[in-house]
Amino acid sequence: MSTVRKPITPKPPRTRVSALVILQEQCKQCELCIAFCPKNVLSIDTSVYNRKGYHPVTATDIEACVNCGFCERICPDMAVFLAERDEAKQAFDAGAMQEGTRIPEFDGSSEAKEGT
Repeated sequence: MSTVRKPITPKPPRTRVSALVILQEQCKQCELCIAFCPKNVLSIDTSVYNRKGYHPVTATDIEACVNCGFCERICPDMAVFLAERDEAKQAFDAGAMQEGTRIPEFDGSSEAKEGT
């Protein structure tokens, strides 16, 4: 009696169903989201200050984001969260976002990374 092995079928690439949203005006530079991000997607943007006088968090490698939600769960000020991708895209395209709101996936920061 022989056993036949099934062929290995590769899994399709994982697609992100959510978009990372950063409310820079709410960030108080506690760096908890940075510490808990398993893919090192987030960092502090030292070139910008928010109204509170803090350097807000920014996404440095949005393509590495796996939508785990750790940043959303750990942020005490709800400055970083995941939103439904289609809804976030509509808000971004319509310009219906508060000042200081960033969606790195749509605002061009990921395009700059792809070009290099």
